[in-house]
Amino acid sequence: MATDIFDSNVHVKGQLSCKTFVAPVGSIGDQAIESNAGIDTEKVIHRHALRYNQAPGTAVVAATADLHILQADGETLSLEAAITGAIATGGDRTVTIDLLRSTGAGAFATVLSAPIVLDNTSVLRTPESATIATPTLVDGDILRLTVAVAGAAGNQAEGLVVTLTINEDPQ
Repeated sequence: MATDIFDSNVHVKGQLSCKTFVAPVGSIGDQAIESNAGIDTEKVIHRHALRYNQAPGTAVVAATADLHILQADGETLSLEAAITGAIATGGDRTVTIDLLRSTGAGAFATVLSAPIVLDNTSVLRTPESATIATPTLVDGDILRLTVAVAGAAGNQAEGLVVTLTINEDPQ
């Protein structure tokens, strides 16, 4: 079979069709894909924003919440937390948020460099971000959020919202 080589740009005013087409790696970008293209879900990365909250009118309490079971390998993108009702009034009052994962039936272990700590110096309704030490996730991982509270002086913070953002890549 003969091969024709074009050493310059080619413009086709009509429709172009071919029996087979091999696109060079990286040649098809976001702008080339129509918004209604109907791409199969197993061909795209799934972004999840997983939320946990405690009501704004009540004191934050210790809690453990299992948030998600990974359906594909993925990545932890961010963890943010904010007090939404009232900041703690006691200097020793803290709300500590940690993100844990269990891989292959293993024990839960933190994925953060350090937990998020909200206290009387936090700013109401202002998210604080965690630093993710171990972002890589694998199919079957279980993600768990823990909330710990401490202190006795003054009042505990009221209202809590936490958002975990992850990607799952089914490829």
